Amino acid sequence: MLKSINRIKIMKKIFLVIFLSTTLVLSQGFENCSVVSLISGDTVVWGRNHDEKQSNCLIVYNPAGLYKQGFELENEKNPVWISKYASLTCNILGAGFAILGMNEKGMAIGHVGFKEAEYPPKDERPVLDQIQFVSYILDNCASTWEVIKELDSVRISNESITLEHYFVCDKSGEKAIIEFIERNLVLYTGEKIVHPLMSNDSYKKSLEQLKKYIGFGGDTPIPDRTFGVEEIMAIGANDIQSFISLNNKDIINSAFSILHNIGFNKFPPPDGVVVHPNYGTQFTTVFDLKNLQLYFRTKSNGSIRNVDFNLFNSICNYGMWMLEIEKPDSGNVNDLFVKYSSKKNCTYLTEWNNQSFLLSQELIDFLCNYPETYLCK
Repeated sequence: MLKSINRIKIMKKIFLVIFLSTTLVLSQGFENCSVVSLISGDTVVWGRNHDEKQSNCLIVYNPAGLYKQGFELENEKNPVWISKYASLTCNILGAGFAILGMNEKGMAIGHVGFKEAEYPPKDERPVLDQIQFVSYILDNCASTWEVIKELDSVRISNESITLEHYFVCDKSGEKAIIEFIERNLVLYTGEKIVHPLMSNDSYKKSLEQLKKYIGFGGDTPIPDRTFGVEEIMAIGANDIQSFISLNNKDIINSAFSILHNIGFNKFPPPDGVVVHPNYGTQFTTVFDLKNLQLYFRTKSNGSIRNVDFNLFNSICNYGMWMLEIEKPDSGNVNDLFVKYSSKKNCTYLTEWNNQSFLLSQELIDFLCNYPETYLCK
């Protein structure tokens, strides 16, 4: 174990060089992921479309009590922490690298691509690479306001290759949109979140574009298909208004319906917009923050499946458990989770990478083994 940990510590120091040389493509090209949040009575849901050309991801249960370290960036403080809260996360780059998730306190966070992002300049705070930020927040924050407070304690490295902004929501319904523009934090909370919906433009720009559509101050009809951020916002905001006005109680199916309407499987892109043949909404996730449930469906299987957070053991030594999102057919899938191992993590990463060979073997090796540095404290 000690040999493995020492090897990983050495690999962390070369991580950014490898990441820069092999994953720049991850931040390029056509991408229009989206996030929504709905409230019905005391039930709050948070949902996200993952629009990409590569399918699959790992759903990972992460217990509380794990000791973790940030990447060792040159001349920077390296954050270390022990996870306060268990979480359920979706991870594209293997276990430990969440793009979205919910923790045991009913707080959810996820990111979508945002090419204008410029993270803060160097200061005295410990620094995280962007691909660790979501996991760090889920490990340490019980509510939206704790997330906002935590932004004073750590910062995201401006050397991060993937550029993102973030949508946070907790079980009380408190929300935050977090952006970094020209290296400054731009924060939307409360009434500033006019429509609980976000895609790949700045929230300010999205609200401005929305004003030209019928029902939002303009005379342009709501489009019938999505092929860009502007259409996502118009269709999504219109659907959310309908959900509210109809006082709809079926909040889970309503979230999936809205996400379907703003996704990229219902309609192909128009002529002139070139995408990969497999491009589309590869998976859709909806978290019930009150009842601690994850619902999901995939491009290859439209049936809604369910993970019950409450059925996992929160004791640290129980370990991480994982499930490939493409594997289960229907119903509750808790029994299909398998205990984490670097071998299983590596098998997933290799198969995922074989779809387009984005990652070098050196990076796959690093990602496979990085969770081996996690220790129960």
